Amino acid sequence: MSQPTVTLTIDGRTVTVPRGTTVYQAARAAGVEIPIFCYHDRMPPLGACRMCLVKVEKMPRLQTSCTLEAADGMVVSTTAPEVVAGQRAILEFLLINHPLDCPICDKGGECPLQDQTVRFGPGRSRFVEAKRDFAKPVSLGPVLVLDRERCILCWRCVRFGEIVAGDDALKGFERGFRSEINTPFTVPTQSKFIGNTIAICPVGALTARPYRFVARPWDNRPVPGACTLCGVGCAVEFDVRDGRVVRVRAREEPAVNDIWLCDLGFFGHAAVSHPDRLRTPLVRRDGLLVEASWDEALDVVASRLRAAAPGRVAVLGGARLTTEDAYVAVRFFRGVVGTPHLDHRVDAAPGGASLLVGWGMRRPIADLDRADVVVLVGCDLTEEYPVLWLRCKRAVDRGAAVIAVTPRRLEIGRFVRAHLVHRFGDGARVLDALLAGTDSPPAGVDPAALAAAVEAIRGARSPVVMVGRLALEAPDGVEILRRVRDLAARWGVPVDVLRGKGNARGAALAGLLPDAGPGGRPLDEVREVLRSAWGSAASAEVGWTAPEIVERAARGEVEVLFALGADPASEVPDRSRWSDARRRVSLLVAVDAFLSPTARAADVVLPALMAPEKDGTVCGLDGRVHRLHAAVPGPGAAWAEATIFSALADRLGRVLVYSGWEEIFDEMRAFAPSLAVGERIPPPPDRPLPEPAPQEAPAGDGFVLIPGDVLFDRGAVTSRSPAIAELAGEPWALLHPADASRLGVADGDPVVLRGERGEAAVRARVAPDILPGQVFLPRGFDEAPANALADGIRPARVRIIPLAAGGSGGRP
Repeated sequence: MSQPTVTLTIDGRTVTVPRGTTVYQAARAAGVEIPIFCYHDRMPPLGACRMCLVKVEKMPRLQTSCTLEAADGMVVSTTAPEVVAGQRAILEFLLINHPLDCPICDKGGECPLQDQTVRFGPGRSRFVEAKRDFAKPVSLGPVLVLDRERCILCWRCVRFGEIVAGDDALKGFERGFRSEINTPFTVPTQSKFIGNTIAICPVGALTARPYRFVARPWDNRPVPGACTLCGVGCAVEFDVRDGRVVRVRAREEPAVNDIWLCDLGFFGHAAVSHPDRLRTPLVRRDGLLVEASWDEALDVVASRLRAAAPGRVAVLGGARLTTEDAYVAVRFFRGVVGTPHLDHRVDAAPGGASLLVGWGMRRPIADLDRADVVVLVGCDLTEEYPVLWLRCKRAVDRGAAVIAVTPRRLEIGRFVRAHLVHRFGDGARVLDALLAGTDSPPAGVDPAALAAAVEAIRGARSPVVMVGRLALEAPDGVEILRRVRDLAARWGVPVDVLRGKGNARGAALAGLLPDAGPGGRPLDEVREVLRSAWGSAASAEVGWTAPEIVERAARGEVEVLFALGADPASEVPDRSRWSDARRRVSLLVAVDAFLSPTARAADVVLPALMAPEKDGTVCGLDGRVHRLHAAVPGPGAAWAEATIFSALADRLGRVLVYSGWEEIFDEMRAFAPSLAVGERIPPPPDRPLPEPAPQEAPAGDGFVLIPGDVLFDRGAVTSRSPAIAELAGEPWALLHPADASRLGVADGDPVVLRGERGEAAVRARVAPDILPGQVFLPRGFDEAPANALADGIRPARVRIIPLAAGGSGGRP
């Protein structure tokens, strides 16, 4: 059934539009320009700025076109004398106190107020009084700066937080000419999306501290690309000046991020130009890493590869590579070296559910907008994949119910209809109660929340089921995955696996897995294609998983180990076992952009390019292939990984040379015929689950440790993006108020978490976001590594030692 339409006339043009369209939208569809300030097409109209005035026949006064619904027979003028006079008056009033500091304003050259003053303004003002002056700038947070006198009170920034993100990061205060924008309670902004408010500000009132006074838009060269930091694959534009990325902006991509980014995407790419970047190869001599030429470093690696048996060579990592680089790496190790032991899932726990399921979404990201029930099991969207929350928020605004099954209360809790916060290790039991429709949840879980969840899933018509790392790596992760599959099977929908950062989906597509070849297909399916394309010596055997590689290395069964764009020292769930592995490995080769903890302990360090320095493709979380363009040159003598492995192959007597990323991409089509830029690759296959195994109780006494991911951390890369390092702050751990009270710990106090394998010094955060008897410790802080406290196999317990005066014991 066709949608009803209306026909109206705008400036003499006949326009037919769907019923419900506003006059402003109709005019835009007809190519008629109407100036705006407060209106934004991703938010409902407001009509606050009065700039979009039009004259409508038979209406006694001018109308705001952004709020006026088009009607049949309506006759609209955007150029009538009274319209022109009204728009001039609005601009004249806006400029009464607006400073004419365009030469130093960061918005200069891309400012709608500038453009509209020239296009629609009076040309000069009748007001000659002194303008208002404020102390400037006002810091609203680590990345956000406010120049109050420039603000025209369009309310876009406030409404973004209220409507799009749901975090209420900014608010309006006072009334009349005293009105101003600030943060609630004037504390630093609490938002993961504040960069968007800077992007949509129509003047230079909100500016980004990292970009302030850095460049002008006409000095910048925009280069399209994709963000590879969290794994969603958001479309971005890198603004480049003098060979540096000076700013990152969202690029419109309706299928992925629409027009938004999270702050990791906006501000996390500064590491690319950090002076700590590796610029030349390093080789360990007499116990020290010293600079060497590429020939020297590659000769050392090649000689050791020739001497080692193929089965004693292994590879960890690859998720930071482009898909083409990862493919060349796979071809080198399987086709030239002959080893099957390669895995990009470095952070997967031994025997955990992460190894039993293909990582990534099975549906397009845009489908989240239309869900009526979203089940999040072990998923903390705003901390792991923030742009997915903006998609879910659209569904919530349409009435969708969010059900969260997590051991930690989510930041989006006020939008969650049923929040089943449970003890770490009780997730499967909570799902049992949900599937059975009972009102008897495990201890600590709110029965009312369970009842609300049962009611919501009964009426679901377009459900989405997601499972994340917090569930998959839980003590009962395999059983959680089994129940999640059962729940999804009831509805006949797939399970979206929210797992993997960077280009993890592309690494799997390239074949950086022990049991799959390029295309992500099982080795049995591609064995003949692989050998015909790469030669008869290519290994098509099943290799060791990442945890097995670490374990075998610790036993002395690995001679040469590559850390390929990965930091196993920080990512492997058991740091002590990694230390054992490092001691037994004869040659550790780190291919990285920075001297990470792993690289510092390596025998050979090869400097690599980062994503904004490369041409090629990456794969987003939903399998969509995104194009990368080299925005800036790499530092010093850094190489792309494909170049590194081509040079190593040459030293081993094999030819592995490509003319560019396109040739590699075309070769991959032999394994993945549907591969195309902008299209989605098929989802990874599901694997059968093993029989249930007895769940081990947490070892020792003390608090149950919940390790989890956060958006802002301070690892080898993020610590070198100053804005992200400041947003992350010091390492911290979350305690329940009852536990903090017993320990004599206040919010912000220093404490030490002591486990059976190590300890971590952190600041306490006190909030009722977890159940008593537990402590949440974020991963990603090199100063307080979560993987130093547990063995990665059993659930761990830690003691909490207060360091502030007056603190007491360490047991719950």
